[in-house]
Amino acid sequence: MRFSPSAWAKLLFLRDLGPSEVGGFGISAPRDLLFIQDIQLVEQNCTETFVALDDIAVADFFEDQIDLRRKPEECGRIWIHTHPGSCPQPGRTDIDTFDRVFGNCDWAVMFIIARGGDTHAELHWKAGGVSIPLDVEVEFSKPFAGSDHTSWEEEYRTNVHGESWFPERRSRSGRKLISDADLDAEYRDLFAEPSLADSLHSQL
Repeated sequence: MRFSPSAWAKLLFLRDLGPSEVGGFGISAPRDLLFIQDIQLVEQNCTETFVALDDIAVADFFEDQIDLRRKPEECGRIWIHTHPGSCPQPGRTDIDTFDRVFGNCDWAVMFIIARGGDTHAELHWKAGGVSIPLDVEVEFSKPFAGSDHTSWEEEYRTNVHGESWFPERRSRSGRKLISDADLDAEYRDLFAEPSLADSLHSQL
C-alpha cells in the first residue's frame, strides 16, 4: 500500500490537528488501487477511542464521487483513520465497524496510523475470509502536489465533530459533546503523546 507524498502529508496534518480520532476514505489511482492519491473526510463524530461516520454524509460522498466518474473501488474500499495514542492496532470497535461497513465488499483495506507514527494496514478478501497484512510506503517517484494546510484544516473543521467521555453537555448517546476548540484548549495536555483489479494483485 502506497501513498502519494501529498496524501501522506494531509493524513499526518489531519491526525495531529485535534486530540480525537479522525477517519475518512482513501482515493485510489484508477489503475493502481493500492496507491492513495488523496484522503477525503466526511462528517463524523469522534472521541479519543472511535470514529462514527454520518450515514447521510457517506451517501452524499459517494454521490459526489460518482459525479467525478470514480468507481466504488477507487473511493470506497480503503478506510483510513487515526489513533491519538502510540498503538495502531485495531480495537474491537474498529473491527466491528469495518465488518459492518465493508463486510459485503469483494475487498477492502483497514488502515490506521497512530500519533506515534506506527501504522496498521490489512487487506480483507470476502472470498474465503482472507486477511493480508500490507507494507506501507510513501511513493516519491510520481508527481505530487504541495501541501495545502488551509483547505485541509477547513475540511477538518467542517466534518470532524469532537466528543469526549467527560461529563457535562451530552449527546443523545449520553456522551458529552464539545467542540474541537474546547478539546484543544481543555484536553491537549491529557492526550499529548511523548517526545482487486490487476493493479491490486500486482501489489500483493
